[in-house]
Amino acid sequence: MTFPTATAPASPGTVPAAPAPRVQHRANLQGLRGVAVLLVVVFHVWTEKVSGGVDVFFVLSAFLLTGSFLRRIEHGRPLGLPAYWARTFARLLGPVAVMLLAVLAGMLAVFPPSRWAELLSQAWGSLFYVVNWVLAAQAVDYYAGNTAATTPLQHMWSLSVQGQVFLVWPLLLAGAAWAGRRTGAGVRPVAWAVFGAVCAGSLAWSVAATASGPEAAYFSTLTRLWEFALGSLTALALTRPARRQDAPAPAAPSSAARTVAPPSAGTAPGTPQQGLGTLPQAPGAAPEALRVGLGVVLGWTGLAAILATPFLIGPEARFPGTVALAPTLGAAAVLAGGALAPEARAGAGRVLSLAPLQWFGDRAYGIYLWHWPLLITYLLVTARDSVPVTHGLGILAASVALTRVTALLLAGWRALPGIRAGHGVRLAATGLVVAVPLTGAHSYTTLRDPAAGVERTAANYPGAAVLRGDVTEVPDVPIIPTGAEREQQWGDTGTRCDTGEVPAGIGELGNCWVIAPEDSTAPDRTLVVLGDSHAQQLLTPIHRAADAQGWRVVSYLRMACRYTAASTSPDEECSEFNAAARDAALAADPDAVVTIGTLSLPEAPHEQLVEGYEDGVRPFLDAGIPVLGFRDNPRFPFSMFACVETYGPDHDRCNPPRSESLLPVNPLEALAARHEKLHSIDLTDRLCTEDVCPGVIGNIQVYMDLDHVTSAYGETLAPDVEQRMTDALGWA
Repeated sequence: MTFPTATAPASPGTVPAAPAPRVQHRANLQGLRGVAVLLVVVFHVWTEKVSGGVDVFFVLSAFLLTGSFLRRIEHGRPLGLPAYWARTFARLLGPVAVMLLAVLAGMLAVFPPSRWAELLSQAWGSLFYVVNWVLAAQAVDYYAGNTAATTPLQHMWSLSVQGQVFLVWPLLLAGAAWAGRRTGAGVRPVAWAVFGAVCAGSLAWSVAATASGPEAAYFSTLTRLWEFALGSLTALALTRPARRQDAPAPAAPSSAARTVAPPSAGTAPGTPQQGLGTLPQAPGAAPEALRVGLGVVLGWTGLAAILATPFLIGPEARFPGTVALAPTLGAAAVLAGGALAPEARAGAGRVLSLAPLQWFGDRAYGIYLWHWPLLITYLLVTARDSVPVTHGLGILAASVALTRVTALLLAGWRALPGIRAGHGVRLAATGLVVAVPLTGAHSYTTLRDPAAGVERTAANYPGAAVLRGDVTEVPDVPIIPTGAEREQQWGDTGTRCDTGEVPAGIGELGNCWVIAPEDSTAPDRTLVVLGDSHAQQLLTPIHRAADAQGWRVVSYLRMACRYTAASTSPDEECSEFNAAARDAALAADPDAVVTIGTLSLPEAPHEQLVEGYEDGVRPFLDAGIPVLGFRDNPRFPFSMFACVETYGPDHDRCNPPRSESLLPVNPLEALAARHEKLHSIDLTDRLCTEDVCPGVIGNIQVYMDLDHVTSAYGETLAPDVEQRMTDALGWA
């Protein structure tokens, strides 16, 4: 996950500068990579928590990159930015390309077609290192965790952020070098100012953006720059300024110095890790014992902070914000501790140098690339919500195996004639190897559009007519509504009330809607609908009934505010709205009032009477106004729409048992039996079969999320709603 850079060769015709001194390899950095990737995998596979491991990688990336460029600048070596970018992205893109092609194959093989467009857009974003912005634009909720509805490329957001930093950071350092020469201050003071400003500004923005919009802020590069800036500041603090005229003889490397990180860990083959040596002790520095003691304390404190991060994140905590200070400052402390006391027997470096952590550190990039697509595909294929320990270990093992396979494939790829010509050629060729099949897949999915040419008729989309018994054979046509249409499924409310007709207290706290006869004739009857979004979704079939019967329907709605006695709701504004809606309905003296009388629950007991409902409707009953109390539709512990898109309409998960969705008997029936003018209307037999409550009925998605009926399905309920309302009120 971190990718140090090799020193660029001097350009032809330049005077060779003094060679940079060899520095010791810090095995604890490779071990820190191992810790970070294990944190990521463990908390991705077995929990829904953010581990902080990615934040450690961010700090390490900038630390290594900054140290490398500082040495080039201070030793008078050319930066060679085009060559650096070509070399870096050629190395990074190779494993990504293999993974993207595998995900593309898996998409066509096991993912439902409804998800292909989303996956392809993220694949393109991953190829060009901008998928974090794609995810932010799609309002993807990272905190939704590891579910099959998550995409197998969501983890690429962090590599996209790193890729963008690898483009910008060298420019900042080059600018600092230029400003340092122009002012005579040198590169380091300017770099301190630049990265200090980036760190402070980005952290402030991260805190503000995370508080206002955590989903988008999580993926934003701007909210993450401070983490990289912290790594750069750490590099500035832990490396000694070099002078061009210095030409020290290469130090005799220790056994640790001769250890070179393999390419899979991000270093160029055969390139010693630069800038990772021990912090030099200047004249007058603190005594050796104090320096070592401070290094030991910093190392262990930093490692403890990193390991504690996932346990510090509660259900309300949001990344990055201030919570990300724990893993990032922890990583900086580990770096400082290793520089101050590299050989301390009691230091954290001893643990980080252990062979298992070194082994995982060597393979960190590949493991990170492969673990997430494997995890999401596993959850999709098995329809599980969690991963058993043994299966999770299998995912980790498969990630390691695919890392090795990827390395072998890329070794063969780099050996091909033409590809060996240079990094730029390999980068372009690698991009084309992915872009061509992605283009083909995009064209295929566009041309394949199953909805094209399919008429949205009652014959093709019978919906509830199937449960009424009006239709016995359902045609094989694409399911509607599509994902793009989902947000337009909230119910046909009619038009907004004229400003002068909105009762007091309604406009300030909710909405007023009216459905009137289209020919402007006087309505035969007037109904008032009170409630929340579940009352709103009911307006689609009520609207059709009103059109057929010549009714006028006025609705007073506030989202997440079920109509009940004003004193019952713990939400003060909901109580005020319900009181205003009650008074407005009484003043209108309608022929009937429509409400939702029960409340469905995602878990047992599955439903209950709305608390305070009897007191809420009593004023209407006392005034002689009939009340229609509709039974609530089922509410599920997951999005039924996403379930159908993920697993398909026939999967058991998307057809939960009726006994686990609602009570055997409508709890409103007993209350209605005590009040002559209170009528219970139950549509359960049009939402569920005798055994299950399907996600799709008659080619129409029944639910737009976990509990709201789509307007498209509501259209097909119109005959049932009209008949049951008129029968209950004796208006037939």
